[in-house]
Amino acid sequence: MFDNDYEVLYQMIKDERLEGNITVREMILKNLGNEALLNSIEINNPTLTILVPELPENSFSAQLWNTENQIPKVAIRLSTTNNIPVINLDGSEEIIKQEYIPAYPIIVIKDNERIVVSNNSVNKGIKTRSVGVFNGVNYKFLDNSFDGVNKSKAELARTVEVSAIDPKIITAYNTYNAVNVDGWQRDYIYYGITPDSQKGPFKYNFQEGIKSFMLQGDLNSAYDKIAEQTGDPYMPGRISANDLSNIGGWADGSFEFKVRILVNAKNGVGSEIIKYFSARVRDLFSFKYLGGPFYFYRRFEGFKKMDLNIPIFNWDLDQYASTIKIDVEEVDLTVTTVLTESRNAEFASNFSVDVSGGYKDYVKVGLKYGTSQKITKTSTVQKTFTEGNDLLGDVIVNFADNVIIGADGANYTTREYSSGLYSIGIEPIRVQ
Repeated sequence: MFDNDYEVLYQMIKDERLEGNITVREMILKNLGNEALLNSIEINNPTLTILVPELPENSFSAQLWNTENQIPKVAIRLSTTNNIPVINLDGSEEIIKQEYIPAYPIIVIKDNERIVVSNNSVNKGIKTRSVGVFNGVNYKFLDNSFDGVNKSKAELARTVEVSAIDPKIITAYNTYNAVNVDGWQRDYIYYGITPDSQKGPFKYNFQEGIKSFMLQGDLNSAYDKIAEQTGDPYMPGRISANDLSNIGGWADGSFEFKVRILVNAKNGVGSEIIKYFSARVRDLFSFKYLGGPFYFYRRFEGFKKMDLNIPIFNWDLDQYASTIKIDVEEVDLTVTTVLTESRNAEFASNFSVDVSGGYKDYVKVGLKYGTSQKITKTSTVQKTFTEGNDLLGDVIVNFADNVIIGADGANYTTREYSSGLYSIGIEPIRVQ
C-alpha cells in the first residue's frame, strides 16, 4: 500500500529477480516476444500499475490471496470503456460488464492517478517524496496524502466523538454563547480574545483544517458528477430503493479528491493551497452486497460522511482576508492549467504593537474588527484548473463563522458548508 491501495508500480519491480534468476521484465518479454512493443508500453504508460482489488464478501483481496495455489486472472483497466477485458488462465479472453463485480482471484493492470512523472515542467514544482528514479525519470506522489509510507496518523480518517472536540473550541463556544455577548469564536481560538480581555497575539497552535466530507443532493446527480469519466468507479442506471445498482470501483481503486483553498493576502497577491484525500466507494456510499457466487451487485442505499483531519493554514487576520474560498474536484487527470482569479476581500485593521509585557508583541486589539473599520481590497489569486476533473462547486468560509453552532447536553454540533453537491467541515485543528 505504498500509495494507499494494494498495488505496485511496474517500474519499481520490473528488475526484481524471480525464480530461475529471471527478472519480471524478462519474464514479460519472454511471453510477449516483442522488445519494441514492450519498450513502447513502458514509454507510453510510465505509471503502469498492478492492483490487487478488494472484492466483496471476502472473496479475494491482498490479505486473502493464497499465492501457493491461487493464480489470478488478469483484468485491464481501459480509458475507453468501463467494461473490463480479462485474460483467463488458459490465455482466452472475456469481458466483465461494468455492472458486475467478480468474486474470484483477479488482478488489474491500470495507470496510476496518484503518481506523476516529475521531469516535465508542470510537475517539477511538486514537493512530495520521490518514489524513485527509473531509467532517468523521477516519479513522485501527486500529493503527500497518497504517500502510504511516510503518511502521518493525523492525516488518516478518524471517528469524531464528543470527547474529540478540542477543549479550547468548546471554551470559545461557551465564551460567546452567553446572553448579550457578541464575538467571534476564532478570536478566542487564535488570539485568546474574550469580552473581558480584548487584546492578544496570534497563536500558532491551531490551523484551519478539513474535518469532514460528504456528497449530498440527488443521489443520481451526485454520483454521475464524480463518475462521469471512463475509468471512474461506475454505477449504471437510476437509483431507487428497489434498484439493484452497482458501483464497479473494484478495478480502479479509490476516488481521489482535490481540495483547492484560495487565500487572499493583504499585499494583493494571495496563495492557492492544495490538499488531496482518497475515498473508497464504501467511504462515500452505503450499500449492501447481493448475488454470488461468481459475481456481485451492490444495492445502493445512500451517502456516508467521511471524517478527516487535514490541516490547511494558520488563519492570521493580520496577513489574510477574513474569508476563504474552497473548491473541490474529483481527480481524473493530472495535467493542469493556471488561471488568475480576482475578488474583493475584507481585511481586519485592528492590530498594533503592545509593549505592556516588557517586550514588543504584535497583537489583535478588540472583538471582531474592533473600533477600526475593515479594509476592502481587490486581491488576486493564481489557481490551477485540471482539465477533465469533475468540478463539484465551491463554498465560502468566514473567520466570523461559529465553529460550534449548537449544543445538546454533552453533544456539540459543528458547522459544515454546502455547495449543493457536497458538504465539507472546516474548523480549527490543534497542530501543536
